[in-house]
Amino acid sequence: MAAKTSKVKTPLGMQTLTYYPIKTEPDSAHPTYDTGVDLGAAVKGYLTVTTASASIPGDDITQLEDEIFTGGQLDSETTMSDLAVNATLYGHTYTEADGEESNSADRAKPGGLSFIEPILLKDKSVVYRVTCLYKTQAMPSSEKQEADTKKAGELSPKTNAVSFKVMEDNTGAWRKRQDCDTLAAAKTFISGVFSAT
Repeated sequence: MAAKTSKVKTPLGMQTLTYYPIKTEPDSAHPTYDTGVDLGAAVKGYLTVTTASASIPGDDITQLEDEIFTGGQLDSETTMSDLAVNATLYGHTYTEADGEESNSADRAKPGGLSFIEPILLKDKSVVYRVTCLYKTQAMPSSEKQEADTKKAGELSPKTNAVSFKVMEDNTGAWRKRQDCDTLAAAKTFISGVFSAT
């Protein structure tokens, strides 16, 4: 009997987290987007999905089980803490002359998100998995500012953490993914999804 051949397709990391402000949300179509905003070198992106479920009993048995997508949350971290980018995500006011001003009336604006995961195959080659989230919105409760004093013999770098609500767009879609042979092809795929029009 021949030995079973196992397959391997394992994510290795995360690259190029980019936010695309939504320009318009046409009926029965994906949003249109403004030019992407680089959020810095990606450190992590953990996506969790929220669902609603129903169980319908009858004749002393379960007749139907159903579970549907209602939303999601992407918890991300990057290496860049930039005031202009922060203002874009959370709806604050920013100018070069005056810096960033946060107001209690500020509201985060929706936008798309993309990132790339290198995926290791069994032959040790790598493919690049693109994830495009059509409609997300930064969660104001995730905006944090942390600073620690410098201690002798150590540095305390802080990553920039932002959590995003993930929503469906006007087509009902919320995510698009594709595996690409090269990093360049992955970036081209993202450009096609979020091309500014």
